[in-house]
Order: sequence, then structure tokens, then C-alpha cells
Amino acid sequence: MRRQFKSRLRLAQQNMLVSSLADAQEAAILVDLNGIVDFINPAAEKILKYKIRSARGKHYGELFTLIDTLTHNPLPWLDTAKRNDRPLLRNALLNATGLNDLQVTYTVQPILYEDAEQPCYMVMVRDQTELHAMQLRLDHVQMHDPQTMLLNRKSFELRLKVAIDQVRQHGVKHSFCLISMDQFKLVNDTMGHGGGDMLIERIARMLKDEIDVRRDILARLGGDEFGILFQEIEPAVAIRAAEQIRIKLEQYAFDWNKMRQRVTASIAFVPLYKLLKTPNRILSEADAACRVAKAKGGNRIHIYKPDDQEILKQRGNMVWLDRLKKAFEAGNFRLVAQPIHDLRPAEFKKPFSHYEVLIRLYDENNQPVPPDEFIPAAEYYSMMPRLDRWVIRKLLQTLQEITQKVPRPIFAINLSGQSLDEPTFLKFVLDEIQEAGISPGMLCFEITERVAIHNLELAQHFIATLKNLGCSFSMDDFGTGVSSFGYLKSLSVDYLKIDGSFIKDIANDDVALAMVNSVNQVGHLMGLKVIAEYVENDRVIQILREIGVDYGQGYGISRPIPIEEAVRNHVS
Repeated sequence: MRRQFKSRLRLAQQNMLVSSLADAQEAAILVDLNGIVDFINPAAEKILKYKIRSARGKHYGELFTLIDTLTHNPLPWLDTAKRNDRPLLRNALLNATGLNDLQVTYTVQPILYEDAEQPCYMVMVRDQTELHAMQLRLDHVQMHDPQTMLLNRKSFELRLKVAIDQVRQHGVKHSFCLISMDQFKLVNDTMGHGGGDMLIERIARMLKDEIDVRRDILARLGGDEFGILFQEIEPAVAIRAAEQIRIKLEQYAFDWNKMRQRVTASIAFVPLYKLLKTPNRILSEADAACRVAKAKGGNRIHIYKPDDQEILKQRGNMVWLDRLKKAFEAGNFRLVAQPIHDLRPAEFKKPFSHYEVLIRLYDENNQPVPPDEFIPAAEYYSMMPRLDRWVIRKLLQTLQEITQKVPRPIFAINLSGQSLDEPTFLKFVLDEIQEAGISPGMLCFEITERVAIHNLELAQHFIATLKNLGCSFSMDDFGTGVSSFGYLKSLSVDYLKIDGSFIKDIANDDVALAMVNSVNQVGHLMGLKVIAEYVENDRVIQILREIGVDYGQGYGISRPIPIEEAVRNHVS
């Protein structure tokens, strides 16, 4: 009777399991300790081309194989599950009858029947083909300028970084050429934006014809700016190529709606020296050299040289270095907080409890200095770690006044790549949190995807350490990098900030709308909360609600307020 009871109990448990998986979208395969199939659900029957009566009793290897996406070796998923009792979601390729390298995610968990000595194992497989295709489409959009189909700025910066490494490690000779149109504003003003767009497209085609596409890299870096990376040729040869481009542009007459406009370009030429260690530094020097060319009347090439006095004068960085030093000494920096607010109508009416912390500089007359002026100078002179440390210390001291626990406020802090690269910076953050004695849950650190992928392993360690403490993380400026979703899978962040360049045009630009919608979908599939920047009006808020974006940030919600005012709102 006891054996009959156990048999009936086991059968009842099996029936409950079968019933619960009958309508599941995931393919479910139950195997015993030796990998012998005991059950597959209808979704598995469909994907594996096996009926349950034919599958039962076979080794799972006869039905399917899970393949590692990187090594393309078979995955020992059953052996792994026996060693680890925690179900983990993983990516893989599925091979089965009529299927080859199907993109899937899978998870494995033990199933222990009543009075059974050994567990069975349930592997759940979900087809991710549609999501993978969406990611490929989005990655292509993120890599290319939609108007010219050339590489965009972010993807060009990654190629520039590779070129820098080749110069430093192997002495390879590369040169960078920044091309900025001289008459673009005039074309827009006289011929309209339609004419300006057409000019950009024609210039892009002309430049493509002038480079060796097997060797050189061409990108659109901004509205009227293009970049060319001349690879593995002597600078003298590259300069001649740049001069040929200048002449071609000078000779070109742009015709549009019965109007004609001559166009020229100011060109900066930067040989990749070993001292130019980052893409930002190269682009910064090129921009300054380009301004020198424009200041001299345009339609010329200015060649960058180290300690070029004309460039130093143009940049004004010598002045800024002294101003920044004095600002630290005089305490001219202040913190403000801009709310990041839940967009759901009911939550939208509640008080703010989530903020981004921003730094402001005030001059000797107590007038605010735009961040676009002093932040680039701080980056140029590697002063960002000092600036980030000041922000963290000042913020944590201010947060000590908070007594409200429900809802617990969150303050997001921007971190620069220079700070993350400092070996002692993580210890500094940990020490400051401990000394302040505040709840780490009030801190969210924002990093850009460009900073994260610059040193992925370092970023992963930084994130993991502070998340274990209770802090959260946000990926800032998302959507402007290369292979964004691929890197996102490697970073354990909590929030995804869609770059404001997509949000500001969302009401009038179908491409921007589709991009925001797609990023929001994938972000939610990855279990992340999505934040939209540059939310400037009620129309944008309504569109974001319809899409399902979680949070908004921008003047349409609130301007930045002094940090002291934000903190007072959370004192009981």
C-alpha cells in the first residue's frame, strides 16, 4: 500500500507538472540524472520536431544540442546544473532536427519528486530569434548615421581607439582628418534644411569616392563634419590625399532648386602620435586645429603639431587650467539635483524621490559657467578624478541630513572614464560611504556605455563591488554607441538612460520614435527600468507613456534645483 501511495503521489506530481507546462511558450524538457528524457511539453514538440511518445526514453543528445555562442562548443548544461542548484538564465545556440544555430536563452533547474532519492532536471528554452534580429537592426542603426549611412561618431571613436593602440604598440602610421564645411549655415539659411540635407548626402558620396574603402575609414561626426582615418600610410601621403579632397570640394558647385552655392571646407590634419592617448584627445585637438583653419578664412588645411601655439590659443585651455585650479581653492563649485520622475500618471503626481546630481561652476562674479565650457577642459587636463571626488564627498556629506526612509530617495552620480581608470578610486568611494554612514541604497552611479566598454573588466568589477554594497547603476547616453545591447548583457546595471538626442525629436521623427520604442522593449526584456532624457513638454511625456518608458528627466518635469533643497524634501 505504501508503494502504491508513493507511485500515485509521483504520478500526481507529474500530472501537475505536465499541466502547468502545457501552455508555456518556452520549450520544456525534463531529463533524469543520466540525461534520459522523461517529458517534453507541446512547445518543445514543435521546436524539436518530436512527439512526447517518441522523445521519452531517448538521451537528450539525440533530440538537441546547446552550443556556446562564443566557442561554438557543445554546452555541458546538465553537468553544470548538477554542480549548481541555482537556476541561471544563459544565452546559447540550439541545434536540432531542421534547426541550426537558433538563438535561444535557457535555464535549468532541479525537480525533486516526493520521496525520490535523485532529482530530475528541467531545461526551459526560449526562442530569441526575433529579439536577436531586432538587436542586429538596432546595432546597425547605432553604428551608422541614418542620413548618409556612413559610420557615426561613436562607432568611429572605437575604430580610432584601435588605431591608437596600433600606433602605441607597433608603430603603425595612421592619420586623422577632420573635415568641417565652411558654408553649411549659409546653405541652410538660403536653401532651407532640405537643401542642407541634400548637400550633406552629396558631400558624403564625394568623400567616399576619394578614399580607399579597403583601408581608410570614413564617418559623419556631426551635422556638417566628417572624419577620415587614413590607415597604414605615411603622413605625407595622407596630407596629399586630404589636399586633393579640399580641392575637389573647392571645385564643387551645389545646385538646388535653381540656386547654386560654392562650398569649401576647413580641414584639420592630425598624425596619430603616441602622446595622443585617447580618441577624445585626438578629436579635441582636431577640433581646435579646425577652428584655427576657419579663423584664417577657411578652405585650408591646418596640420596639428604638439605645442602648437595657435591651437593652444584657440582652445583657451591654458586659461581654463588656471581657472579650474582657482575654483577648487575658492570653493566655487556647487551641486544641483534634477528630478528623474516616474511617468505613470498616478506616480507622476507624487513628490520627487529620484534625482541626477549635477555640478555647477560659478565665476568670480557669482555667475554660472556652462558645463560645456569647463568639463572639456577638466577632461583635457585629466582633472575629472578630482572633480568626481569632490562631487562624491560633498554629496555624501549633504545626504547625512536625510531621515526619510519611505520612499528612500535615490541620487545618481555621473562618473568619468578617467576616474574609473584610477586604481584607488573604488577604495575612495567605499571609504567615503563608510565614513558618511548613509544607506548605500541612496546612491546610483551613472556611467556611459563608451566609458564602460573602454575597460569592460574594470567596469564590471567596479559595478559588482558597489552593487554588493547596495548601490545601483545606470547606463547613461544609451543608444549612441556600437553594439550597445551586446555590451549591456555584460554589465549588471539597473537603469537604462535613452540618449536625449532620440527623445527631443520623438514627436516629429519616426526614426527616433522607432528607436526609443525598440530600446525600451529590449531594456524591459532585460529587466531594466528605462529613463528618457530631454523630456521637455507634455507631448513628449504622453508619447513616452504610450511607449511604456518608466521614467522621464528634463525641463518638462523639473529644472535642476539646489542639492540642499532636494535633501530638505526628505527630512522627516
